[in-house]
Amino acid sequence: MQRNLVIPNEDSRFRILTEISQQITSILDINELLVKVVRLIQRTFNYYHVGIGLVEDDEVVYRVGSGDLWDDPGFQFKPRRLKIGSEGITGWVAMTGEPALVPDVSLDLHYVWMQGSLTRSELTVPITVKGKVVGILDVQSQNKGDFEQKDLELMQAIANQTGVAIENARLYEQARHLAILDERQRLGRELHDSVTQSLYGISLYAQAAAGKISSNQIDQARQYLEDIQNTAQESLADMRLLIYELRPPILDREGLISALQSRLISVEDRAGIKSSIKNNLTNRLSPDIEEGLYQIAREALNNTIKHAHAKNVLINIQQGPSIISMQISDDGTGFDPETAIREGCLGLSAIQERARSQGWQFHIESSPGNGTRITVEIGLS
Repeated sequence: MQRNLVIPNEDSRFRILTEISQQITSILDINELLVKVVRLIQRTFNYYHVGIGLVEDDEVVYRVGSGDLWDDPGFQFKPRRLKIGSEGITGWVAMTGEPALVPDVSLDLHYVWMQGSLTRSELTVPITVKGKVVGILDVQSQNKGDFEQKDLELMQAIANQTGVAIENARLYEQARHLAILDERQRLGRELHDSVTQSLYGISLYAQAAAGKISSNQIDQARQYLEDIQNTAQESLADMRLLIYELRPPILDREGLISALQSRLISVEDRAGIKSSIKNNLTNRLSPDIEEGLYQIAREALNNTIKHAHAKNVLINIQQGPSIISMQISDDGTGFDPETAIREGCLGLSAIQERARSQGWQFHIESSPGNGTRITVEIGLS
């Protein structure tokens, strides 16, 4: 397949980078994040193959990808695991922390042929967090010599943004599982710092603005400065909301229903979705149940805001003699649950894992065009 996208100049490359960065910095589920990155890259640049592997012990393991091979239902990534330092271009880059641009893979001693692959040239860059290689971004082409230095620089910049986003997601995942309030507050401060670092894109705008000023392109520089202001305001607002949501004070003070009502108000204000809550609770639930149900509802509402395009959402909590149930339903676009869970999309894996860790039953009903209904059931002993 011939690449049909040409990146003509620095401004275009800069815009592509910032657009990708803006789309990934708010994703807090690692699987969803990685799927989003590879699909954005493949769709934008029309690469034959795009993959991301994460470092696990002494191997790089590829779990997500996009392109001709990944679109084949019968495709199995082989080899999926590559030893760091001894197997493949991937293993070499993971060991050295240096990118590799290979114009002809048949001439590279490190190259390991992938089953079913028609790759002729390859570009591999490290994904790092705090100076440590945590993963690899790999793009491939069916043509020899299809990558240039500007491609390497752009892919490395995207990999850097991906590293920041992975760190944010990992910190957030840790925060969700912490049971001690002091630890949660400490992690909240660490998360604050990490999200602030995700504003790396602002430095790119500033660099571009400085270049335009030096060349006396004042109107373009003014636009970049406006972009800096808008990006900073949006990122800081998201950061404050995220830290608040680690455990909102109203959940401790007034309980689950009040906390959910407050969250639903923010959903209406933020997304214009009409929301309501029904319940038959007469007393407070245990703190563990209240927090677990709140976090599941929050994840589900975030999914509704980002993906469902719904007009209405309803939360229904009912307590019986032997069971507590929470049902969250919307009238949005819907999706195929099996595909979404398999691909780690829509934050469903986080909801599923939280319910499973508590020993709760989790059910999801959805189909394209028919909205979504998520049900959590808690058995009472």
